[in-house]
Amino acid sequence: MKAAAIAAGCAVALLVPWRNGWADWTLVSADNGIHSSYADPATIHKHGAIVSMHGMYNFARGDFTPEGQRLHSTSVLREYDCVGRRVRLISHADHSGEYATGGVISATHRPRPWQPVLEDSGDAAFLKLACQSN
Repeated sequence: MKAAAIAAGCAVALLVPWRNGWADWTLVSADNGIHSSYADPATIHKHGAIVSMHGMYNFARGDFTPEGQRLHSTSVLREYDCVGRRVRLISHADHSGEYATGGVISATHRPRPWQPVLEDSGDAAFLKLACQSN
């Protein structure tokens, strides 16, 4: 159990973009009745056409994990292919508090397959921000 707690703590340390105690969240899309989307442009890292950036979804009314645990925000690390207009999730953490605060309820660090970014989608807004100076 102790090893699992250490591993979860390390995954969260890689996930949450803390600078001076708080991320510099920039609104990407306003509350759509479910969540508001934010990005931390200070975490943009470019590797050619591939860009990584931290994002966060704030659920003001709350939401639930698949296991039924209550959460109020989810922080994510994604990679964006600026040329191919693709995105993939690298890791995520569900938080008990809003704006990626409170305890981490669940976290994974398992890169997912690349997915196309659809026009006018939430991913398109994140891709635009991440790739704007690429």
